[in-house]
Amino acid sequence: MQYLMNPIEHHLDKGFGITANAYYKSAEHLTTNPFEYYNVTQQAEMPQNFLYRHAIELYLKSIIVIFHKTLKIEYGTVPFDSDHPEIFSKGKWKKLYTCHHVNELYEYWLNKILLTNIETLNKLAPRGEWIETVRVTELLAIITKYDQDSAYFRYPITKNALYDNKKFTMQKFNPSQNLQSFVEEIKRQKSDTNSESFTTLFVDDEDNIIEAFKHEENVLSDVRDALKEVAFYFNCIHSMTRDTLCRGL
Repeated sequence: MQYLMNPIEHHLDKGFGITANAYYKSAEHLTTNPFEYYNVTQQAEMPQNFLYRHAIELYLKSIIVIFHKTLKIEYGTVPFDSDHPEIFSKGKWKKLYTCHHVNELYEYWLNKILLTNIETLNKLAPRGEWIETVRVTELLAIITKYDQDSAYFRYPITKNALYDNKKFTMQKFNPSQNLQSFVEEIKRQKSDTNSESFTTLFVDDEDNIIEAFKHEENVLSDVRDALKEVAFYFNCIHSMTRDTLCRGL
């Protein structure tokens, strides 16, 4: 498509889409090309999760701008071709550039643009599939539960303190279990040839175990899988939009 070769100054969406492509492809590369000692590196999945999540945000901003321009839909306080696009959320118009909440971006695109303009879209771009994908709506709820404002996978500690420890790959041993069950768990890990997990023990001066943490290879797998699937979906929606609605521009 032509936009892939054009400078960002000539892009309909101010470069949001092509930048989203870069984040998405980088996330895919990290996912399929793990670095050395990946399985025993703490927080190894956080970078790719962030890249997928940021790609989703950029794709949404891209298609919001494109739909406004191609369908000539006015924003609340500025014209449809303004350099300062907006979204309507929580009863007021706000600048698109300052909104990082993917649920707000998605709800605006879905309910205020896509679903209310399906007839027009089908006339202008009949090769496109202009429908709501319910599964994506459901998966976005999983994503925004943990990472609403793009901070969760960027920082070890965020405002979402209730969920921060869920992303830590070193998980504290359940204190409700007795020492014997803990030892059995360590033995199980050692006997599992597919596992590269390890355990860290903290002991007192008399070598009594006072705390224990085990490395978990899979944390927040539902969020990780949701990010990958939703990012892929918007990668496809963006490509379809550029091809059918923008004629490659």
